[in-house]
Amino acid sequence: MDTNIKIQFYIFLTSLYGGLIAGLAYDIYRVTRYYFKPKKVVTLIEDFFFWVGIALIFFYILNKSNWAELRGYIFIGFFGGGIIYLKIISKFLFPSLIKFLNGLGFIFKKIINAIILPCKCIKKGLSPKFRKLKKMSRVPKEAVGEMKRYKKIISKKK
Repeated sequence: MDTNIKIQFYIFLTSLYGGLIAGLAYDIYRVTRYYFKPKKVVTLIEDFFFWVGIALIFFYILNKSNWAELRGYIFIGFFGGGIIYLKIISKFLFPSLIKFLNGLGFIFKKIINAIILPCKCIKKGLSPKFRKLKKMSRVPKEAVGEMKRYKKIISKKK
């Protein structure tokens, strides 16, 4: 093959690779929206940042592969990579990411519960003693209040 055709084929494969990366970024974006369920305004902002990120990926790959020369096969490669990713790879990766993050959340909850459980047991064991201490701390305050009340009553009788 001619070197010029080899270079163009390399650029096409690079743009195909860029489409695959854009598809992966889209799957990650879908997973975050799946878990956080943002409102409409936040969705608009997230969509804007997503497309800015995709444009940056596109222009970075375009700049590295062929010094930002736009050709038709570059767009075909980029959209082809995105379609290949969404039709083939995303069907397996998106559910896998959801299962992985659900498992990670389950493990995280178990770790937190393992840390909190001893604290709950200690609190449960010490709470009757704290109630007694709280009652005992009220005794001096009540005594001072009673003394003030009786002092007023005694001082009025004079």
